[in-house]
Amino acid sequence: MITRKVKIGNIEIGGSNPLRIQGMLKTPIKDREGLKKEARKLVCAGAEIIRCAVEKKEDAEVIYSVLKDIGLPLVADCHFQESIVKAAFSAGFDKIRVNPGNMREDTVMKSVELAQKYGKALRLGFNTGSCSAKGPVELANLALKWDRRLINAGFKNFVVSMKSASVKETVESNRIFSTHSDTPLHIGVTASGPSFEGLIKSSAGLGALLVDEVGDTIRVSVTGSSEKEVEAAVILKESIEGRNRKLEIISCPTCSRSRVDVLGLVERLISDLSEEDLKKPLSVAVMGCEVNGPGEAARSDVGICGMKSSGMLIKKGNRIGKVDKKEIVDVLIREIRQL
Repeated sequence: MITRKVKIGNIEIGGSNPLRIQGMLKTPIKDREGLKKEARKLVCAGAEIIRCAVEKKEDAEVIYSVLKDIGLPLVADCHFQESIVKAAFSAGFDKIRVNPGNMREDTVMKSVELAQKYGKALRLGFNTGSCSAKGPVELANLALKWDRRLINAGFKNFVVSMKSASVKETVESNRIFSTHSDTPLHIGVTASGPSFEGLIKSSAGLGALLVDEVGDTIRVSVTGSSEKEVEAAVILKESIEGRNRKLEIISCPTCSRSRVDVLGLVERLISDLSEEDLKKPLSVAVMGCEVNGPGEAARSDVGICGMKSSGMLIKKGNRIGKVDKKEIVDVLIREIRQL
């Protein structure tokens, strides 16, 4: 379903706009240099929107002054009090995230009035940890109730999110909402856990929704590095869309049939490629044997398939010839640089 457009600073989400990637800062607010450093890392990792928690109204202007030169739309995460929302909008933040689950109804509506006054955007964030809804249907219905309330009040420059630590609950609530409203959706699995488990849960939930074309902006959230969150979101986006922003290595999981040391070759390849090489939007296949190897290598820009006595170089779908197993990495690097 095509959603309506919502403007956040100098970008739009929704409509025909691409999926936008968000990152959230985790550095303590008192560490101003740390905040700026972390924000710059998120920009380099691929973030298009940056969010920061604003706990006290006194912090809003300080945080904005630190981050305003980053060049991305800035979102303030505000809870409980209208005064914090007002301070954030006044400081210059492009969007405010509020949670109807931990705010009085009149406070939420005053936040809407402030967004209208300042010409800024709003996100209504519904988390199962802070609202009364039980299960995906109740969560979606609660979000739809507020969605209609804001639209009836004449305000449309907002997005909605429904998040749970449960992958299934997150997916189902967003699917329900998307069939009843054209409001853009910010999607993510919340409180997903430590990085490894969290990335798997996030990929499962976000992937299911994105394949269904549900979701206009995403945040991967794990107990770990914010930079890794953004990197994971970029990889997920590229995997769903089938487009590479940088070099993609396609390698088999290996089995007892492998003719070459796939893991060793991949590790050497990554180690020997320069940063400039890794930025090239190419797909490179390293496959262990002749079962699926030729086909996967043929679908990539360049690839090597392990054979009994050598490797087979395949480029743009064409078999170029045999390669000595000791020269596989050098040959791949040469081909990558030629491409």
